[in-house]
Amino acid sequence: MFHYTLPCGGFNTLTKLTETGINFDPPVYEQRYCATIQILEDARWVHEIKKVTEFGCAEMRLFQLMRRIETIEHILQVDIDHNLLKGNLCRTNPLVCDFLRQRLGPLRVEVLHGSVADSAEELRDTDAVVALELIEHVYDDVLAKIPANIFGFMQPKIVIFSTPNSDFNIIFTRFNPLLPNGFRHLDHKFEWTREEFKSWCLGITEKYPNYMFSLLGVGEPPPGDESVGYVSQIALFVRKDMLGMLLPEPLKVQPIPDSGGAGYQRLHLVDFPFNKDNRTQEEKIWAEVEIQLYRCTKDEDYYDNDKCMYKMSIVQLLGRLQYLGATRQILDQLLEQHKKPIENGFVLIEEEVEEQEEQEQDLFEEHEQTAPVCSADEENWDT
Repeated sequence: MFHYTLPCGGFNTLTKLTETGINFDPPVYEQRYCATIQILEDARWVHEIKKVTEFGCAEMRLFQLMRRIETIEHILQVDIDHNLLKGNLCRTNPLVCDFLRQRLGPLRVEVLHGSVADSAEELRDTDAVVALELIEHVYDDVLAKIPANIFGFMQPKIVIFSTPNSDFNIIFTRFNPLLPNGFRHLDHKFEWTREEFKSWCLGITEKYPNYMFSLLGVGEPPPGDESVGYVSQIALFVRKDMLGMLLPEPLKVQPIPDSGGAGYQRLHLVDFPFNKDNRTQEEKIWAEVEIQLYRCTKDEDYYDNDKCMYKMSIVQLLGRLQYLGATRQILDQLLEQHKKPIENGFVLIEEEVEEQEEQEQDLFEEHEQTAPVCSADEENWDT
Protein backbone atom coordinates (compact mmCIF):
# COMPACT_ATOMS: atom_id res chain seq x y z
CA MET A 1 0.00 0.00 0.00
CA PHE A 2 0.95 3.65 -0.31
CA HIS A 3 -0.58 6.87 0.97
CA TYR A 4 -2.42 9.00 -1.54
CA THR A 5 -4.25 12.29 -1.19
CA LEU A 6 -6.21 14.03 -3.92
CA PRO A 7 -4.15 16.73 -5.70
CA CYS A 8 -6.57 19.48 -4.59
CA GLY A 9 -6.60 18.24 -1.01
CA GLY A 10 -10.13 16.86 -0.98
CA PHE A 11 -13.56 18.46 -1.15
CA ASN A 12 -15.56 20.95 0.81
CA THR A 13 -18.56 18.66 1.33
CA LEU A 14 -21.40 18.57 3.81
CA THR A 15 -23.11 15.52 5.32
CA LYS A 16 -26.25 16.30 7.28
CA LEU A 17 -28.69 14.15 9.21
CA THR A 18 -32.34 15.13 9.00
CA GLU A 19 -35.46 13.71 10.60
CA THR A 20 -36.09 11.50 7.59
CA GLY A 21 -32.62 10.55 6.37
CA ILE A 22 -29.13 11.68 5.47
CA ASN A 23 -28.16 14.27 2.86
CA PHE A 24 -24.84 14.58 1.03
CA ASP A 25 -23.92 17.92 -0.53
CA PRO A 26 -22.85 17.59 -3.28
CA PRO A 27 -24.39 14.18 -4.05
CA VAL A 28 -22.05 11.22 -3.59
CA TYR A 29 -22.01 10.34 -7.30
CA GLU A 30 -20.72 13.85 -8.07
CA GLN A 31 -18.04 13.43 -5.42
CA ARG A 32 -16.97 10.14 -7.04
CA TYR A 33 -16.72 11.79 -10.44
CA CYS A 34 -14.72 14.73 -9.09
CA ALA A 35 -12.33 12.43 -7.24
CA THR A 36 -11.81 10.39 -10.42
CA ILE A 37 -11.05 13.48 -12.49
CA GLN A 38 -8.58 14.75 -9.90
CA ILE A 39 -6.79 11.40 -9.95
CA LEU A 40 -6.62 11.35 -13.76
CA GLU A 41 -5.24 14.90 -13.74
CA ASP A 42 -2.55 14.16 -11.14
CA ALA A 43 0.64 15.86 -12.37
CA ARG A 44 2.65 12.68 -11.80
CA TRP A 45 0.95 10.85 -14.67
CA VAL A 46 -1.50 13.18 -16.44
CA HIS A 47 0.73 13.36 -19.54
CA GLU A 48 1.02 9.56 -19.57
CA ILE A 49 -2.74 8.98 -19.68
CA LYS A 50 -3.71 8.94 -23.35
CA LYS A 51 -6.26 6.12 -23.44
CA VAL A 52 -8.93 5.60 -20.77
CA THR A 53 -11.31 2.66 -20.51
CA GLU A 54 -14.39 3.04 -18.31
CA PHE A 55 -16.13 -0.20 -17.43
CA GLY A 56 -19.76 0.08 -16.37
CA CYS A 57 -20.14 3.48 -18.01
CA ALA A 58 -23.97 3.28 -17.83
CA GLU A 59 -25.42 6.68 -18.88
CA MET A 60 -21.90 8.02 -19.61
CA ARG A 61 -22.08 10.85 -17.11
CA LEU A 62 -18.41 10.63 -16.16
CA PHE A 63 -17.53 10.90 -19.84
CA GLN A 64 -18.78 14.50 -19.89
CA LEU A 65 -15.96 15.36 -17.48
CA MET A 66 -13.24 13.11 -18.93
CA ARG A 67 -13.70 14.54 -22.41
CA ARG A 68 -12.51 17.92 -21.15
CA ILE A 69 -9.07 16.61 -20.19
CA GLU A 70 -7.01 17.79 -23.16
CA THR A 71 -4.25 15.19 -22.75
CA ILE A 72 -6.64 12.24 -23.18
CA GLU A 73 -6.81 11.09 -26.80
CA HIS A 74 -8.93 7.93 -26.66
CA ILE A 75 -11.86 7.00 -24.42
CA LEU A 76 -13.60 3.61 -24.39
CA GLN A 77 -17.08 3.47 -22.88
CA VAL A 78 -17.86 -0.15 -22.00
CA ASP A 79 -20.98 -1.69 -20.47
CA ILE A 80 -22.76 -5.03 -20.47
CA ASP A 81 -26.22 -3.44 -20.82
CA HIS A 82 -26.80 -3.19 -24.57
CA ASN A 83 -30.08 -1.27 -24.34
CA LEU A 84 -28.65 1.25 -21.87
CA LEU A 85 -25.74 1.95 -24.20
CA LYS A 86 -27.97 2.32 -27.25
CA GLY A 87 -30.17 4.79 -25.43
CA ASN A 88 -27.24 7.02 -24.48
CA LEU A 89 -25.03 6.93 -27.57
CA CYS A 90 -25.79 10.56 -28.36
CA ARG A 91 -24.03 11.62 -25.14
CA THR A 92 -20.68 10.86 -26.73
CA ASN A 93 -21.18 13.08 -29.77
CA PRO A 94 -19.41 16.45 -30.03
CA LEU A 95 -21.43 19.49 -29.03
CA VAL A 96 -21.67 22.76 -30.90
CA CYS A 97 -19.09 24.25 -28.51
CA ASP A 98 -16.65 21.51 -29.53
CA PHE A 99 -16.66 22.91 -33.05
CA LEU A 100 -16.48 26.54 -31.95
CA ARG A 101 -13.66 25.97 -29.48
CA GLN A 102 -11.79 22.96 -30.78
CA ARG A 103 -9.52 20.79 -28.70
CA LEU A 104 -5.77 21.17 -28.96
CA GLY A 105 -5.36 17.45 -29.59
CA PRO A 106 -7.37 14.53 -31.02
CA LEU A 107 -10.04 12.62 -29.12
CA ARG A 108 -11.57 9.37 -30.33
CA VAL A 109 -14.54 7.93 -28.43
CA GLU A 110 -15.74 4.35 -28.79
CA VAL A 111 -18.82 2.82 -27.19
CA LEU A 112 -18.40 -0.93 -26.75
CA HIS A 113 -20.82 -3.60 -25.62
CA GLY A 114 -18.97 -6.19 -23.57
CA SER A 115 -18.04 -7.58 -20.17
CA VAL A 116 -15.36 -6.32 -17.80
CA ALA A 117 -14.28 -9.95 -17.42
CA ASP A 118 -13.47 -10.47 -21.11
CA SER A 119 -10.16 -9.54 -22.72
CA ALA A 120 -10.32 -8.02 -26.18
CA GLU A 121 -8.02 -6.41 -28.71
CA GLU A 122 -9.81 -3.09 -28.23
CA LEU A 123 -8.59 -2.90 -24.62
CA ARG A 124 -4.88 -3.00 -25.43
CA ASP A 125 -2.71 0.05 -24.69
CA THR A 126 -5.15 1.37 -22.10
CA ASP A 127 -3.40 3.77 -19.73
CA ALA A 128 -6.16 4.18 -17.15
CA VAL A 129 -9.10 2.00 -16.14
CA VAL A 130 -12.12 3.39 -14.29
CA ALA A 131 -14.80 1.15 -12.73
CA LEU A 132 -17.09 3.12 -10.42
CA GLU A 133 -19.72 1.20 -8.43
CA LEU A 134 -19.34 -1.79 -10.74
CA ILE A 135 -17.86 -4.77 -8.93
CA GLU A 136 -20.78 -5.12 -6.48
CA HIS A 137 -23.09 -5.75 -9.46
CA VAL A 138 -21.26 -8.84 -10.78
CA TYR A 139 -21.46 -12.48 -9.73
CA ASP A 140 -18.51 -14.29 -8.21
CA ASP A 141 -17.41 -15.94 -11.46
CA VAL A 142 -17.14 -12.56 -13.20
CA LEU A 143 -15.52 -10.91 -10.17
CA ALA A 144 -12.82 -13.57 -10.15
CA LYS A 145 -11.88 -12.77 -13.77
CA ILE A 146 -11.65 -8.99 -13.40
CA PRO A 147 -8.08 -8.83 -11.98
CA ALA A 148 -6.74 -11.11 -14.72
CA ASN A 149 -8.27 -8.97 -17.44
CA ILE A 150 -7.26 -5.58 -16.04
CA PHE A 151 -3.94 -6.24 -14.30
CA GLY A 152 -2.80 -9.26 -16.28
CA PHE A 153 -3.96 -8.50 -19.82
CA MET A 154 -4.43 -4.71 -20.01
CA GLN A 155 -1.65 -3.71 -17.54
CA PRO A 156 -2.68 -0.03 -17.35
CA LYS A 157 -0.77 2.68 -15.51
CA ILE A 158 -3.57 3.43 -13.03
CA VAL A 159 -6.85 1.74 -12.05
CA ILE A 160 -9.71 3.29 -10.08
CA PHE A 161 -12.36 1.13 -8.37
CA SER A 162 -15.18 2.33 -6.16
CA THR A 163 -17.75 0.27 -4.25
CA PRO A 164 -20.20 0.82 -1.38
CA ASN A 165 -18.85 0.62 2.16
CA SER A 166 -21.19 -1.67 4.10
CA ASP A 167 -19.83 -0.33 7.39
CA PHE A 168 -21.80 2.83 6.60
CA ASN A 169 -25.10 0.95 6.29
CA ILE A 170 -25.69 1.27 10.00
CA ILE A 171 -26.33 4.97 9.41
CA PHE A 172 -28.90 4.27 6.69
CA THR A 173 -30.78 1.74 8.83
CA ARG A 174 -31.51 4.41 11.42
CA PHE A 175 -34.13 5.72 9.01
CA ASN A 176 -35.08 2.88 6.68
CA PRO A 177 -34.29 -0.82 6.49
CA LEU A 178 -32.09 -2.11 3.71
CA LEU A 179 -33.71 -3.74 0.69
CA PRO A 180 -34.97 -7.35 0.84
CA ASN A 181 -31.63 -8.61 -0.50
CA GLY A 182 -29.90 -6.94 2.46
CA PHE A 183 -28.16 -4.30 0.38
CA ARG A 184 -28.65 -0.71 -0.80
CA HIS A 185 -29.57 -1.70 -4.36
CA LEU A 186 -31.62 -4.60 -5.71
CA ASP A 187 -28.93 -5.53 -8.22
CA HIS A 188 -26.08 -5.66 -5.69
CA LYS A 189 -24.59 -9.11 -5.30
CA PHE A 190 -22.55 -8.08 -2.24
CA GLU A 191 -21.45 -5.02 -0.29
CA TRP A 192 -18.02 -5.14 1.33
CA THR A 193 -16.78 -3.77 4.60
CA ARG A 194 -13.59 -1.71 4.49
CA GLU A 195 -11.59 -4.74 5.62
CA GLU A 196 -13.09 -6.96 2.94
CA PHE A 197 -12.32 -4.38 0.24
CA LYS A 198 -8.78 -4.00 1.53
CA SER A 199 -8.34 -7.79 1.52
CA TRP A 200 -9.47 -7.95 -2.12
CA CYS A 201 -6.98 -5.22 -3.08
CA LEU A 202 -4.15 -6.94 -1.21
CA GLY A 203 -4.89 -10.14 -3.12
CA ILE A 204 -4.51 -8.25 -6.41
CA THR A 205 -1.14 -6.70 -5.53
CA GLU A 206 0.15 -10.04 -4.27
CA LYS A 207 -0.66 -11.67 -7.60
CA TYR A 208 0.37 -8.62 -9.67
CA PRO A 209 3.38 -7.13 -7.85
CA ASN A 210 3.82 -4.37 -10.44
CA TYR A 211 1.04 -2.49 -8.64
CA MET A 212 0.51 -0.69 -5.36
CA PHE A 213 -2.79 0.58 -4.05
CA SER A 214 -4.16 3.27 -1.80
CA LEU A 215 -7.58 3.46 -0.14
CA LEU A 216 -9.67 6.62 0.03
CA GLY A 217 -13.33 7.48 -0.22
CA VAL A 218 -16.09 10.02 -0.73
CA GLY A 219 -19.25 10.81 1.19
CA GLU A 220 -18.06 11.73 4.66
CA PRO A 221 -19.94 10.35 7.67
CA PRO A 222 -21.99 12.73 9.82
CA PRO A 223 -20.23 14.32 12.82
CA GLY A 224 -19.86 11.82 15.63
CA ASP A 225 -19.99 8.78 13.33
CA GLU A 226 -16.50 8.96 11.85
CA SER A 227 -15.85 5.31 12.80
CA VAL A 228 -18.03 4.00 9.95
CA GLY A 229 -15.84 5.56 7.24
CA TYR A 230 -16.94 6.94 3.88
CA VAL A 231 -20.22 5.92 2.27
CA SER A 232 -18.34 4.98 -0.93
CA GLN A 233 -14.83 3.52 -0.74
CA ILE A 234 -12.26 3.96 -3.50
CA ALA A 235 -9.14 1.98 -4.36
CA LEU A 236 -6.48 3.57 -6.52
CA PHE A 237 -4.01 1.12 -8.07
CA VAL A 238 -0.85 2.65 -9.55
CA ARG A 239 1.78 0.83 -11.56
CA LYS A 240 5.08 1.23 -9.77
CA ASP A 241 6.92 2.85 -12.66
CA MET A 242 4.44 5.77 -12.35
CA LEU A 243 5.78 6.27 -8.82
CA GLY A 244 9.41 6.23 -9.91
CA MET A 245 9.95 2.60 -8.85
CA LEU A 246 11.30 -0.37 -10.76
CA LEU A 247 8.81 -2.96 -11.99
CA PRO A 248 9.33 -6.37 -10.34
CA GLU A 249 8.04 -8.04 -13.51
CA PRO A 250 8.65 -6.85 -17.09
CA LEU A 251 5.67 -5.70 -19.12
CA LYS A 252 4.80 -8.12 -21.91
CA VAL A 253 2.11 -8.11 -24.56
CA GLN A 254 -0.36 -10.72 -23.37
CA PRO A 255 -2.31 -12.95 -25.75
CA ILE A 256 -6.08 -12.83 -25.60
CA PRO A 257 -7.14 -15.76 -23.40
CA ASP A 258 -9.73 -18.18 -24.72
CA SER A 259 -12.40 -17.30 -22.17
CA GLY A 260 -15.35 -18.31 -24.29
CA GLY A 261 -16.75 -14.79 -24.07
CA ALA A 262 -18.81 -13.22 -26.80
CA GLY A 263 -16.21 -10.53 -27.45
CA TYR A 264 -16.80 -6.83 -27.81
CA GLN A 265 -19.28 -5.16 -30.15
CA ARG A 266 -18.65 -1.59 -31.21
CA LEU A 267 -21.86 0.41 -31.13
CA HIS A 268 -20.49 3.86 -31.87
CA LEU A 269 -17.28 5.63 -32.86
CA VAL A 270 -16.71 9.37 -33.14
CA ASP A 271 -13.68 11.61 -33.60
CA PHE A 272 -13.87 15.04 -32.02
CA PRO A 273 -12.76 18.09 -34.02
CA PHE A 274 -9.41 19.51 -32.94
CA ASN A 275 -7.14 22.34 -33.93
CA LYS A 276 -4.00 20.83 -35.38
CA ASP A 277 -1.09 23.16 -34.72
CA ASN A 278 1.34 22.90 -37.66
CA ARG A 279 3.71 25.56 -36.40
CA THR A 280 7.33 24.67 -35.73
CA GLN A 281 8.56 24.58 -32.15
CA GLU A 282 10.38 27.88 -32.68
CA GLU A 283 7.21 29.51 -34.02
CA LYS A 284 5.23 28.36 -31.00
CA ILE A 285 7.91 29.61 -28.62
CA TRP A 286 8.16 33.00 -30.29
CA ALA A 287 4.38 33.46 -30.23
CA GLU A 288 4.45 32.88 -26.49
CA VAL A 289 7.44 35.24 -26.10
CA GLU A 290 5.46 38.03 -27.75
CA ILE A 291 2.53 37.38 -25.42
CA GLN A 292 4.72 37.48 -22.32
CA LEU A 293 6.50 40.65 -23.41
CA TYR A 294 3.21 42.34 -24.20
CA ARG A 295 1.86 41.45 -20.76
CA CYS A 296 4.87 43.16 -19.22
CA THR A 297 3.76 46.45 -20.71
CA LYS A 298 0.54 46.17 -18.69
CA ASP A 299 2.32 45.70 -15.35
CA GLU A 300 4.09 48.71 -13.80
CA ASP A 301 6.33 46.40 -11.77
CA TYR A 302 8.28 45.75 -14.99
CA TYR A 303 8.77 49.44 -15.78
CA ASP A 304 12.28 50.89 -15.52
CA ASN A 305 12.03 54.62 -14.77
CA ASP A 306 15.68 55.25 -15.62
CA LYS A 307 15.36 53.78 -19.10
CA CYS A 308 11.73 54.84 -19.59
CA MET A 309 10.79 51.39 -20.87
CA TYR A 310 9.67 48.00 -19.65
CA LYS A 311 12.06 45.11 -19.15
CA MET A 312 11.78 41.42 -18.29
CA SER A 313 14.37 38.99 -16.96
CA ILE A 314 15.40 36.37 -19.50
CA VAL A 315 15.47 33.79 -16.68
CA GLN A 316 11.86 34.58 -15.79
CA LEU A 317 10.83 34.53 -19.44
CA LEU A 318 12.48 31.16 -19.96
CA GLY A 319 10.64 29.76 -16.95
CA ARG A 320 7.33 30.63 -18.61
CA LEU A 321 8.37 28.86 -21.81
CA GLN A 322 9.57 25.56 -20.42
CA TYR A 323 6.23 23.84 -21.07
CA LEU A 324 6.98 24.35 -24.78
CA GLY A 325 10.41 22.75 -24.49
CA ALA A 326 12.27 26.06 -24.78
CA THR A 327 15.96 26.20 -23.87
CA ARG A 328 18.20 29.18 -23.22
CA GLN A 329 19.95 28.61 -26.53
CA ILE A 330 16.68 28.62 -28.50
CA LEU A 331 15.43 31.70 -26.66
CA ASP A 332 18.67 33.63 -27.25
CA GLN A 333 18.57 32.79 -30.96
CA LEU A 334 14.95 33.93 -31.28
CA LEU A 335 15.58 37.20 -29.44
CA GLU A 336 18.57 37.92 -31.67
CA GLN A 337 16.65 36.93 -34.81
CA HIS A 338 13.80 39.30 -33.97
CA LYS A 339 16.23 42.05 -32.93
CA LYS A 340 15.00 42.41 -29.37
CA PRO A 341 17.37 44.59 -27.32
CA ILE A 342 18.99 42.82 -24.36
CA GLU A 343 20.91 44.40 -21.49
CA ASN A 344 22.30 42.77 -18.34
CA GLY A 345 20.13 39.68 -18.68
CA PHE A 346 16.92 41.62 -19.39
CA VAL A 347 14.82 41.99 -22.53
CA LEU A 348 14.05 45.67 -23.11
CA ILE A 349 10.52 46.30 -24.32
CA GLU A 350 9.87 49.48 -26.23
CA GLU A 351 6.47 51.09 -25.84
CA GLU A 352 5.41 50.49 -29.42
CA VAL A 353 1.74 50.13 -28.52
CA GLU A 354 1.56 53.53 -26.82
CA GLU A 355 3.38 55.24 -29.71
CA GLN A 356 0.88 53.75 -32.15
CA GLU A 357 -2.04 54.96 -30.02
CA GLU A 358 -0.56 58.48 -29.95
CA GLN A 359 -0.17 58.48 -33.73
CA GLU A 360 -3.78 57.34 -34.15
CA GLN A 361 -4.94 60.09 -31.78
CA ASP A 362 -3.02 62.73 -33.76
CA LEU A 363 -4.61 61.52 -36.99
CA PHE A 364 -8.05 61.64 -35.40
CA GLU A 365 -7.58 65.20 -34.15
CA GLU A 366 -6.28 66.29 -37.56
CA HIS A 367 -9.33 64.74 -39.22
CA GLU A 368 -11.65 66.58 -36.83
CA GLN A 369 -10.07 69.90 -37.70
CA THR A 370 -10.39 69.39 -41.47
CA ALA A 371 -13.79 67.66 -41.56
CA PRO A 372 -16.55 69.71 -43.27
CA VAL A 373 -19.21 71.25 -41.05
CA CYS A 374 -22.83 70.95 -42.11
CA SER A 375 -24.61 74.28 -42.50
CA ALA A 376 -27.90 74.94 -40.77
CA ASP A 377 -29.64 75.14 -44.15
CA GLU A 378 -28.80 71.54 -45.04
CA GLU A 379 -31.54 68.96 -44.70
CA ASN A 380 -31.38 66.93 -41.47
CA TRP A 381 -31.90 63.29 -42.44
CA ASP A 382 -32.14 62.20 -38.80
CA THR A 383 -35.50 63.86 -38.21
